[in-house]
Amino acid sequence: MGQKIIYLLLFIFLSGFSFSQNNFEELLSSGNQKIKERNYKAAIDDLTKAKSIQPADTAVLNGLIRVYTLTGDYKEAQKTLDEALTNHPNNPEFVLRQGILYNLDGLHLKAQEEFTKALALEPSTKISLQILLNKASAEIKLENFADALVDYNKAIEIDPRNSNIYTYRALVNFKLGYYLDAVNDYNNVLDLEPNSPLTYYNRGMTLLRLSEKQKACKDFHKACQMGNSNACKMIITECGTR
Repeated sequence: MGQKIIYLLLFIFLSGFSFSQNNFEELLSSGNQKIKERNYKAAIDDLTKAKSIQPADTAVLNGLIRVYTLTGDYKEAQKTLDEALTNHPNNPEFVLRQGILYNLDGLHLKAQEEFTKALALEPSTKISLQILLNKASAEIKLENFADALVDYNKAIEIDPRNSNIYTYRALVNFKLGYYLDAVNDYNNVLDLEPNSPLTYYNRGMTLLRLSEKQKACKDFHKACQMGNSNACKMIITECGTR
């Protein structure tokens, strides 16, 4: 009889655990989906419920930090992040999130330090890319353009088909006076996104620095036709015609 009671209690316990686990997974999945749908209030509700079931789960904590950051509630984001780092001090994604919050708060040097720390924790390739891009952003704010260039070079090695990285690297190359390299970056952007008027305008501005006025004007005309008003102004001031 005693043994049957033990088996019964064990069955009840396992059944309850299974139900709780299933409910947790549903709430986590629903919360992440609502973030994608930009239904942030509902996402916070689902993820908070999931957190009540598994308070130290990394996916839940990361989801809450993300959604609080997206809504501009940096106080709650930091509060959740402090909790996450207490439980998982060597999680590179949480260290990345700390750097992002520092960046948003204008503490770019602190942000850079956190991103460097996150890279040293041997993150996945996907997280490494995010760290490098955010680190480069902090370095641009600090006007450390040479360091930003190094990070963008590493990022392109990871994701060579990402047009945004080429765009940012082009801007850094321009700041450093590497105009030919900047033009090559804009060429890569246009190979990936041929209908970008801003890229034609930026390439035109860079070509002017290389004294390639004829090529620059061709880009300004293209960008103007695509609706870039600044390019239309450049046609008047630099090219002499509309």
